[in-house]
Formats: sequence, structure tokens, C-alpha cells
Amino acid sequence: MKLYSIGELAILSQIKAHTIRVWEQRYGLLTPSRSEGNTRYYSEEQLMKLLKVALLNKSGMKISVISDLTAEELDEKTEEAATNEKSIDAAVEQLMVASINFNQRKIAELFDTYNSLYGLEDTFEKIVFPFLRVVGNLWVNGKITPGHEHFFTNMCRLKLFAEINDLPLSDQKKPGVLLCMPEWDFHELGILYYHYIFRKAGYPCTYLGQAVPADDVIYTAKATKSDIVIMNFIGPTTQKEITEYLEKITNKLPNVELLISGPHVNFPIENKKITVYYNINILIKRFNLKKNQL
Repeated sequence: MKLYSIGELAILSQIKAHTIRVWEQRYGLLTPSRSEGNTRYYSEEQLMKLLKVALLNKSGMKISVISDLTAEELDEKTEEAATNEKSIDAAVEQLMVASINFNQRKIAELFDTYNSLYGLEDTFEKIVFPFLRVVGNLWVNGKITPGHEHFFTNMCRLKLFAEINDLPLSDQKKPGVLLCMPEWDFHELGILYYHYIFRKAGYPCTYLGQAVPADDVIYTAKATKSDIVIMNFIGPTTQKEITEYLEKITNKLPNVELLISGPHVNFPIENKKITVYYNINILIKRFNLKKNQL
């Protein structure tokens, strides 16, 4: 069984560590174990309880009321909140509870709820991607398994593929866009979402997905007469690896612009054929990618 520090509980629940301690002392909500050095540690069961408490508290229920609920009542109220809650802040708790339990049905229901309340674009930009940043940090620290991250990510991929499949044909008058990940990178959810918003805005798109060798990018861009290539660098890599990969592409595609982003693109790019974008809003503004706003 995994154990969590109070700091990790604070990250997961978005409840300050000081507040968690107050809830422990005043209401007896959690009962942590202690190490030989007297450090608090919390079980997975206590984490789940705190996530439910956090969800109910953010939905407007007073902590004094929540503390009096039985375990069965807490589950019942949480279920109601997950169905009716309209707060984006509370969505992280909803997704965390469902993902830790590998609850595919609940995640599908939550997606439908968020989509109807906020639209698909705000669901991904303001709920899914922030949630994945929290999950990624916990995975790196060994507090959740890679299976949790892959499970949720693949649920998101399936949702996006279904939405993309329902979009109308693109406007051939707009520039052609090719989207992919470099050959060593399998973190395609972000670039798949870009595919969705470009397709929705009427751009002719070619999607190659994850782990695409430079030669395949070159061949496909020529074959599809793409004007723009968009890719993210998410997985572990080096400046040398990125530079060599991009130079190979730009040398063979002199009339194509590369738009790149990612945490590893943190060095000066001197190649004028390459544009670095630092967030999705830059793409939205430049290409007039209309999106619903909350």
C-alpha cells in the first residue's frame, strides 16, 4: 500500500497542509500514521477520503457537516457532487478519485458532464491538462503507478479521436497542417488535442501521432503539401537530439514552417524556419482557432 506525506495530500486535494492539520485536530477527519521520526504518513484509503471531503467542501458544504457524515453518506454525497458540481476547481478531485480506482465508467460520465457544462475545449485546457500535470508529478515521485497515468491518458485519447471523427471536412483554402511527435516521444495527448482544434477551425490536417522519424515527417509533409508542421517535445531528450532532428527536417522542407513547443525547448533557436510557441493561446490567436469560453 502506498503512503503519502501531508504535502502530497495537499497537492492532490488542492487543500493547504495547514488546513488538513486543522481538520484532523478539530474534526478528526483523518488519522495519520507516524514514522519513527514522528512524521505524518497517510494511507491510500485516507487519501480517497480527503479527496471526497475536498470535493464536498468546494461544492459549498461546511466541513463541520462533512465531518458528521458516515462513510456511506460521504460516498453518497460525493456521488451527487460529481454529477451536479459546476466548479472546475472541484473537477480535479472528481478525476483523481475515479482514476486511482481505474473507474472507466465514472471517467466517461465525468467527461460527458464536463463537456455539457464547459465544452470540450475548456474541459481539456482547464481540467484535463492541469490534472495531468498533478498526475505527472505524483508519478515521478512514485506515488501513483504509470498505469494510472496511461489509463487516464488513453481515456482522453479515445474521447478526442471520437470527436475528431465527427468533424466536417476541412477548408482546403487554409494552410495544410501536419501534427506529430518526434521519434523518441510517445506523449501525444497534447498534439492530438491540437489536431482537434485545428480540424474544428477548418484547417486541412494530417495527423501522424507519436514517435515519428524525421524521414517520415519529411515524406508526409511533401506528399500532403503541408505548409506547417507542429510538434511537441515532452519526453526526455537533449538539446543535441532536438537540434539534429529539426535540422534534418528543415533542410529537406525549405518552404515549411515548424512550430515547436515543450519543456525541453529551453534553449535559443537560431533557425528562422522554426517558431517556438510557449502556450496554446499563441496558436489560438495566430490561427484564429475559435474556442468556447467559460
